[in-house]
Amino acid sequence: MAADEEDPSSSAIVRGLRSTVGRESTTFGFSILMTAIFGVMQVKSGTPTMLEVFFFAGGAVASFTLLEGILSAGFRRPMPQHRTSTLALGTSMNLVSVLLGMAAALGIGTLIDHTTTWLLAPLCASIVYLLAESLETAIAEKVLLAAGDTRADEVSA
Repeated sequence: MAADEEDPSSSAIVRGLRSTVGRESTTFGFSILMTAIFGVMQVKSGTPTMLEVFFFAGGAVASFTLLEGILSAGFRRPMPQHRTSTLALGTSMNLVSVLLGMAAALGIGTLIDHTTTWLLAPLCASIVYLLAESLETAIAEKVLLAAGDTRADEVSA
């Protein structure tokens, strides 16, 4: 059986866990990042106003919209995905990307003391997080290729 094939003898729960964890690690890391940097921002700037909470949410979402627009050539090209074995290794390094995102938010919160900090901190943290996640996946691809997985660089159409 190939490394990326599902073990037919595994239970439905194990298959479900593998599918969920394998496909949702980036989302999980992003959720942790946003929760943590909200705390960082509150420590740095105090309790946010309602406007600042909306700014925070907008900044968190804007990074994905911006990068998806760029990477999909204006939302006209598909966004291919790596195979789950490559994603699993790449996203296993989530700690690094989350900490880098937190550092970016802390830097923004330290340099700027203004309502717009609540927009800029999650925006910058998200971009740093996504770039770090991409680098982690690229590293995983290289590691798997070096280990003999000739399909590590394949992506879905």
